Amino acid sequence: MKKEQIVKAIIKTGVILYNKDLIYATNGNISVRNGKEIYITATGLCKADLKPDDILRVNTSGKVAKGAPSIELNMHLGIYKNRKDINAVILAHPFFTNLIGIQPGALNLSALPDMEKHLKDVDFIRSIKPGSAELAKAVTAAIKKTDIIVIHRYGAVTVGSDLPDARYKLERLEYLAKFLVFKQIIF
Repeated sequence: MKKEQIVKAIIKTGVILYNKDLIYATNGNISVRNGKEIYITATGLCKADLKPDDILRVNTSGKVAKGAPSIELNMHLGIYKNRKDINAVILAHPFFTNLIGIQPGALNLSALPDMEKHLKDVDFIRSIKPGSAELAKAVTAAIKKTDIIVIHRYGAVTVGSDLPDARYKLERLEYLAKFLVFKQIIF
């Protein structure tokens, strides 16, 4: 895939995630692996307003060509190092997933048809300081056995073979969480 295509895909994904309330303000980050390079969003930017220069090129050792990448760069690098089948990573802060994630075990995948098929296993990890080596290590370890991780009081990491795959997992996760929250309110 060409750099221009990757950059456009990341920018498009940022707009979609922002418009669907899966990320907010300057939170969240998106990356794509292309061979021995990773393209990741720069730190501190609203993902709905990304420009081509806001997508940074990083090698697999973490050396950034120029700019300041997301504080979760080490998380992304760890995921790519441990999962050769993964070419896209999204860290988002979906409201309902965060709400349901306060109660590990509350995310019932069988509550809606096909969720178990699409989401498979969802792993939960405790709240760890964002951007820390400890969080990167915990997510990297957890991602070995699942494509979706909910981080207590922080957000969700989804991975996929490409950006749409990672995004669809995130959208389904948030839809299920929203359904479960409203179900608790109504019943």
